[in-house]
Amino acid sequence: MPIYEYTCKDCGHHFELLRSMKEADSPATCEHCQGEHTQRSLSVCYASSGGQPVAGSSCGCGGCSGGSCGSCHH
Repeated sequence: MPIYEYTCKDCGHHFELLRSMKEADSPATCEHCQGEHTQRSLSVCYASSGGQPVAGSSCGCGGCSGGSCGSCHH
């Protein structure tokens, strides 16, 4: 089951819930204030490749095989 992020409109608390996909947009109770006015938030993910090319990425210049070179605009 996926983890979804929610924000409480009453107290501003951000929290996560492990729920099925069909429950994702169902009402969620704030774990901090027990408020019922919550909204699902967009999840943000951070990934780092340490400067190495990542599958499916390329710089488009062809001179460095998708890595980082002087002609890339990344």
